[in-house]
Amino acid sequence: MKKLLPRSSAGFKGLLFLFGILISIGVLWYTQKLVDSLKEKSTEYIRFRIRLFEENINNPSQNSDVNFFFNEVIRRADYPIIYTDSRGIPQSWKNIDSRLDTLHFFTAEDSLALAAKLKEIATENTPIPITYNDAVLGYYYYGYPPEIYKLRSLPFVIFFIGIIFILLGYFGFTYIKKSEQRSIWVGLSKETAHQLGTPLSSLSGWVELLKSTPENTSEIVGEMENDLQRLNKIANRFSKIGSIPKLKERSLTELITSTVTYFNRRLPHLNRRIIITAEVTGELQAKINRDLFEWVLENLIKNAIDSIVDQSGEINIRVKEGNHHYIIDIRDSGKGIAAKHKTAIFKPGFSTKKRGWGLGLSLAKRIVEEYHSGKLLLVESRPGQGSTFRILLPKS
Repeated sequence: MKKLLPRSSAGFKGLLFLFGILISIGVLWYTQKLVDSLKEKSTEYIRFRIRLFEENINNPSQNSDVNFFFNEVIRRADYPIIYTDSRGIPQSWKNIDSRLDTLHFFTAEDSLALAAKLKEIATENTPIPITYNDAVLGYYYYGYPPEIYKLRSLPFVIFFIGIIFILLGYFGFTYIKKSEQRSIWVGLSKETAHQLGTPLSSLSGWVELLKSTPENTSEIVGEMENDLQRLNKIANRFSKIGSIPKLKERSLTELITSTVTYFNRRLPHLNRRIIITAEVTGELQAKINRDLFEWVLENLIKNAIDSIVDQSGEINIRVKEGNHHYIIDIRDSGKGIAAKHKTAIFKPGFSTKKRGWGLGLSLAKRIVEEYHSGKLLLVESRPGQGSTFRILLPKS
């Protein structure tokens, strides 16, 4: 039998890591483009102000002097600036250092610190000459506004955060997967015991009945053979988990009828007055795997039986033909499902029963949807009034 390929968690983790790297690279690229654009606009603005200044000082009709430059350009700047004379000796500066900006008397160390800052700013931008009548008065060295420096470091912060996010996601996903696997294995082992419980209990009952009424041997032995066949079916079902089952044209009518008959014969042993009925009209054919689809019906019927808290109740299975699907509704008169639980009933490990293992509906949904290309859903459920599950099974 062809094996069903498992979902590769390693592949998913690799995609997660690659996705995080691509996002980080995209953010780095976008931020760098933004920083470059802001730098260009900042430079244009500074050059525009300096041109205005030069026009003022070169226009004889204006009563302008160099003080205008310092008042309008130097003093109002919010970025690192140093104005030097024509020989490159600093004359005025601002936003260089909180200490250097307020000093009036310089030591040799202070002069070296200012010279180092001048060299650093010169690497960022080409100094702008200040001219008067074609003579160079000095040079205007400038950096960028503090927001640009912050933006330049932002991509690296985002990249670092992204790496942390990826690592947390990787380890978190690994932990969740391991936790789910543990839950599934535990649930699967308990589901096996649950599946075996019904025919084994029935066999025990038949043995006791055989001891008390040996004259009914032939009838009892026939029923015991049915239970033994049931045990073989259960073993066959679990052997097919994880494999692609073969679907064959089968009688859906016969399958539903025989499943209902099996449960009706054994319900009296549970000391409950529960009636299971089936409404199937005509001979319906569908491509199914008999063992697995029968398992789905049994799980839904068992859940319906467990939901009936009174000594008596009803379970009705009704089959209708749609345009492309058979519509199989399993309705019970049980306690219903609370609204807060409706979205979680098909999740592995979820159960509202005190001794439930939360794998029956999950397995049923996988069998219907992944193996038979159908749908299993909860159509209606009202507390105290029962529930209706629906199977949409494609026609042949």
